[in-house]
Amino acid sequence: MVKMDLEKLFKPKSMAVVGISKRNPLSPGRIVLLKNEFEMNVEVFGIYPTGGDIEGIQLYERLDKLPEIPDLLVIAVGPDDTLGYIQDCADLGIPSSVIISGGFAEVGGKGKKRQQMLEKIAFDNNIAVLGPNCIGVYAPPLVDTIFLPTERITRPPKGSVALISQSGGVLVDQFFNKFKERNIGVSTAVSIGNRAVVDETMLLEYFSKVDKETTNIAFYLEGFKEGRARRFLQLAKESEDTVVTFFGGKTREGKVATQSHTASLAGNYKILSATLRQYQIIQANSERELLSSLKVYDVLSHRKNPFGKNVITYGDVVIVSVSGGHGVIASDMLKNYGLNAVRLERQEKKDLKELMNPAAREIASFNNPIDLTGSVIDTDIEDIVRYLSDVERIECIILLLLPYPPNISFQIGRRIANIVSTKNKPVVCFIPYVPKYALMIESLELAYIPTFHSIKETVQAVSALKHRTRIDNVKKGNLFWDQNPK
Repeated sequence: MVKMDLEKLFKPKSMAVVGISKRNPLSPGRIVLLKNEFEMNVEVFGIYPTGGDIEGIQLYERLDKLPEIPDLLVIAVGPDDTLGYIQDCADLGIPSSVIISGGFAEVGGKGKKRQQMLEKIAFDNNIAVLGPNCIGVYAPPLVDTIFLPTERITRPPKGSVALISQSGGVLVDQFFNKFKERNIGVSTAVSIGNRAVVDETMLLEYFSKVDKETTNIAFYLEGFKEGRARRFLQLAKESEDTVVTFFGGKTREGKVATQSHTASLAGNYKILSATLRQYQIIQANSERELLSSLKVYDVLSHRKNPFGKNVITYGDVVIVSVSGGHGVIASDMLKNYGLNAVRLERQEKKDLKELMNPAAREIASFNNPIDLTGSVIDTDIEDIVRYLSDVERIECIILLLLPYPPNISFQIGRRIANIVSTKNKPVVCFIPYVPKYALMIESLELAYIPTFHSIKETVQAVSALKHRTRIDNVKKGNLFWDQNPK
């Protein structure tokens, strides 16, 4: 069998849309047509039984009337008519399709038979079909098959993460919104729905071996497609990209929900978790942990890496805060995330104290966590971070940079960035995502210093970097890491 060309699915030069309504401006097919015509770079054709036009866009009566064979067909009609259009793809040589409509395996009975017919046509003719029961592809700046008006959704920035979700709703709500808020960039986002043809395993192979824009691959799944888990695991183990998974349906109640949702069946999660670890796949245990991991991986995937060749190997960190309570909260989390608080020596504490301004010197605490107090000024933070950057046994500085003290200026982000770019010591920051502090956050993130919205996310991000160090070493055959799985 000839391999399906997934490149046509994600980077089509032209596409056609069927299922366009002239009367209903909010019909899925019409939304997809107009969105791609006016907002994306793909050439798009519309199909309507009597032709005509919509908003100046010519409509063609049939697919065989188009001026060229499109790379992609978006199908937004009922399930029975969908099968006819997939046969048209086979007859005309259209290599890929996104099927928006449901009514297939997820409803059982007749729907399951429809899906079997769909699969036969697609596999016999090498048509890369995404769906059915999905919202499809968002691959900026080329194509967007999401059938929701642009003003109703949030689009994440361009970046290094290929995001694959079994649920379209989770993709546009839980991930798009939070990716935008946290400035996590996507190369491509994919809703796979019932994954009748194109499944998570095909997508892992494509993004890890073909797509040069992707260096991190994230999956929200409710179980592996039957018979495909072993191939997925092997591809992940071989991949040079970072592969992260987040599974729904881990509880008994969740398993019931996944069966009615996408005709999926979640396995025993304890067994699954052990297997994922064995094959060097990073597991997120919560949505927040997934976001924290992906943000730090995306930031450090850019050509300019402020940490240089420095990595977090053992998880030896120092916490610097302007609030004692925040430092304590962060310290309490370290052990659960495989991190260790470095014990500072007496001379180091003395040196740190001497670096502080007189007002803060006598009330600050120089244990780990280091509490600089509300009397801190910009130069205190600069000098402390610079000093700690030269302590070799410290692998990472967790900087809880609350902007409330009156003597911290809005230039503090740029000041910290200058030190990190010189010293290359890994620094991960916490600054609340409040609009008035955007200048501080932007200064750090323009210098590719990961900055997070909560203490927990900051600690999770450092842990994620440690996990990636382990996985990179195991894939390279480093025996130390094989024998020390933690």
